[in-house]
Amino acid sequence: MNNDRISNMGRYIINQGEVTTEELSQKFNVSIVTIRRDLKKLEEDNIITKIYGGAKARSDKLKSFEQRENLKKDEKAHIISIAKNFITSGDRIFIDSGTTTENLINDLDNNIHLTIFTNNLSIIKKAASMENVNLFVVGNYYNHTSNSFTYWGSSPTIKDFNIDKAFMCTSGLTIKDGLTNKNPIEQRIKSTICSIVDHIYLLVDDSKIGISSLMTYAKLEDIDTMITNKRPPAEYLDFLRDKDIKLEY
Repeated sequence: MNNDRISNMGRYIINQGEVTTEELSQKFNVSIVTIRRDLKKLEEDNIITKIYGGAKARSDKLKSFEQRENLKKDEKAHIISIAKNFITSGDRIFIDSGTTTENLINDLDNNIHLTIFTNNLSIIKKAASMENVNLFVVGNYYNHTSNSFTYWGSSPTIKDFNIDKAFMCTSGLTIKDGLTNKNPIEQRIKSTICSIVDHIYLLVDDSKIGISSLMTYAKLEDIDTMITNKRPPAEYLDFLRDKDIKLEY
């Protein structure tokens, strides 16, 4: 049983890239003490490297963005099929970096009139080929693992723009910690966008619900619409209803 848990934990960390001990405790329903013991074994096996408050996959074990893109394809396609209906001609939108949001632009009419803000390289390439799209690239440092641009040194100017809608991804979602992200250098962009946009759409598959990652970039009550692939647990339904957050699944 312990060996199965440790093997599953190793695969999970490789898929996620970086995790917290609290996240692992929630995921595998064991104590923090047990998690630390399991992480010690995984580190001895050269699967992970322990870091303050958690662990990260060894660089030679870490799945690339392209590999992660293939995970939960059907669920992500379902989420995209809903999300695209909230984009209309003339919108000014931010599309977050992530394997779910990346595909959002592929389902849009090539002739649609939009202003798109994004830090995702694949979205940038696609948007650049769309004749009626005004494209703004957010960030100035390219991160290969996340396939995205992040701020490096200079202060962001995104606050100067008026953006109608943001389509956001998350590494994990809990009522307590809200929308979380494992990449600190993406944190600044995500939190800034959520502070200025008129309407936040959260695109999240069911595997992320109940999981908390390294850093919070927005509270759950900050979002306006949550789009997922299946009915969330009862406590989340109650919270969304109480905060008047629209749910689509």
